[in-house]
Amino acid sequence: MYVMGVDVGGSKTHCVIADENGISIAEGFGRAGNYQVCGVETASDSMCTAVEAALQAAGASLEDIAYAVFGISGADEPEDFEVLTPMVRKIMGDTPFQIVHDAWIGLRTGTEDYVGVVSICGTGAGHAGRNGAGQMLTLRNLDYITGNYGGGTEITKKAMHYAFRSEEGTWKKSRLEEAVPRVFGVENMTQVCAVLRHNEMTKQQKYQLPIIVFALAREGDTVAGEIISGLGYEEGKYAAAVIRRLGMCDEKVPAVLIGSIFQTNEPILIDAYMKAVHEDAPGAYAVVPEDAPVTGAVKLALDHVRGIQ
Repeated sequence: MYVMGVDVGGSKTHCVIADENGISIAEGFGRAGNYQVCGVETASDSMCTAVEAALQAAGASLEDIAYAVFGISGADEPEDFEVLTPMVRKIMGDTPFQIVHDAWIGLRTGTEDYVGVVSICGTGAGHAGRNGAGQMLTLRNLDYITGNYGGGTEITKKAMHYAFRSEEGTWKKSRLEEAVPRVFGVENMTQVCAVLRHNEMTKQQKYQLPIIVFALAREGDTVAGEIISGLGYEEGKYAAAVIRRLGMCDEKVPAVLIGSIFQTNEPILIDAYMKAVHEDAPGAYAVVPEDAPVTGAVKLALDHVRGIQ
């Protein structure tokens, strides 16, 4: 008997097939799968590619899969499930499956009892939680206008913003004004501005900028440090709200931190996050799982097969 877990994120799709003991048998990968960002066709292709690759590596077929759980970035509102359910059903055929927001597979990855708060900070950000009574809460996790904030995208925007302000003298000086031009292959911020006026940033440039901000923050650049700590504190406020609304403020709540930004395990970021969380839940503690988030999807699939959910 096999189960399948699929982590569908803003940058990649990761599928794992595991046996009845949760031991990974095979895995497959696909491109970005958040349909809100990459579109329905790309999302579908990414999931299909990852699933087929894992099945081929396992020497298995869909008929061998007892249950599958898809943790999907962008599975936020009922209308999202109206898009995603037929998409996944087309891939999985008659194999039973469940679609959940990717926050839930993150929470299951970092906890044994599936209780706590989870914060995702990767390309974007999202927050959810589950208390001991089984009550579940997911924030809207949509965009800035609807109250969401965070992820590498926001670091990129702020890196550019404060690099220009440093160069123009409208804010504190930062080495960002020297580092950002190198990302664009030019010599100064004036030339960066010229590039931006005629071209959009490439995916590689967007990926490099957060790395630079973290590096400068570690080296003591004040502005870079404030970008990272400010992001951490904001994400912590979201987590604190989830904890408060689920009535867990007096508990020793695990705060599971998922996504590429949190996976840096950077103290500047995580200390600021926990500072915000502790304002509401002083007993909370951070958990940065070593296992990939797809592990949580596998665990949820096994929970279903075992009748635990």
